[in-house]
Amino acid sequence: MNGEVLSIVVFLALFGFGIYEMYRGVKQLMEHNKNRKEYMENHNKPYDFFEEYKLWFTIYSGVAVFSIGACIYQAVNYQDWMYAMGFLVLAACCVSFAMDCLVKRRAWFYEEGFFYEKKFYRYRSVARVSKTTGFKPGYDVNFMKDPSMIVTKKMAFEIQKRMEAYKANKKKGK
Repeated sequence: MNGEVLSIVVFLALFGFGIYEMYRGVKQLMEHNKNRKEYMENHNKPYDFFEEYKLWFTIYSGVAVFSIGACIYQAVNYQDWMYAMGFLVLAACCVSFAMDCLVKRRAWFYEEGFFYEKKFYRYRSVARVSKTTGFKPGYDVNFMKDPSMIVTKKMAFEIQKRMEAYKANKKKGK
């Protein structure tokens, strides 16, 4: 009897985690799209679109499709609901990660700043861009007033390049 109760508890915990991951991913993507659309409607200026999400989006989507197939296979052929739920949670996590790629691996660069994640950042508010220390690789973008954010290497180099061009144009204008 204890084994059955433990299986039910683990099953419900996995199910809850899968639902939470999907909710978090959908909420983040919807907020990003709403803020981006609102910003673009109010600021009709030319921009350059920066993207580096396609590879990871494809990988996460592929793993999600594979996991759903494995879930169905386990449920139909073996009636093993624990493995099926595990694969379903893996699929939910991968879908959430794919949505996360759409938010964190794209940016819209304008003359005076860039739109990233949920908001517009001005180049003049960027204090510095530096490589992070620690286990997770990335680059830390520190701002004068806003909290810092971690971006990918390509995104950090693009921000630095655009920021330097903005400063050079400002010097020419003065």
